[in-house]
Amino acid sequence: MEDWLKQLQQDLETAVNNTLDQTEQFLDVLAEQAVEVVSPILDAADEMADELADQVMENISPPLSQALDELETQIDPLVGSVVSWCEQTMAPIHQTLTPWLQNHPKCAGCSYYHGESYGGEMLVCALHPNGPEDYDECPDWDSVWPKPDES
Repeated sequence: MEDWLKQLQQDLETAVNNTLDQTEQFLDVLAEQAVEVVSPILDAADEMADELADQVMENISPPLSQALDELETQIDPLVGSVVSWCEQTMAPIHQTLTPWLQNHPKCAGCSYYHGESYGGEMLVCALHPNGPEDYDECPDWDSVWPKPDES
C-alpha cells in the first residue's frame, strides 16, 4: 500500500509542477503582450509631454524673461541706494572699531582715519601717516559720529 501513496504523491507533485510551469509561461506571454500594447501608448505620451514642454518654453519663457528684466531694472537702483545707505550708516561704527582692531586706539572714532595698507605700508591718516605716535591724544582728532543739533 505504500507504493500507491508514493505514486500519488509523485503524480500530485508532477501535476503541481506542470501547472506552475504553464502558469509561468502564460504570465510571461501576458506580460509580453501588455508591453506590446502599453509601449506605444507610453511613447506617444512621452512625445506629447516633450511637445507640451516645448510649447510652454516658447510661450512662457520670453514674457517671464522680460518681466524679470523689468524687475531687475526697477530693483537695481533700490539695491544701490540701500547699499549706499548701509555704508553711510556703518561708517562711524567702522571708523570706531577698525582702529582698535588695527592697534591704533588713539584714532578710534576719528573722521580722518584711513587705515589701509599700500605696498605693505599702513596709511593711518593723511595728517599722521604713521599715526599720532608722539601724542597722548591726537590734536587733530575729529569725531566721525554726527553731532546733535545745538538749538
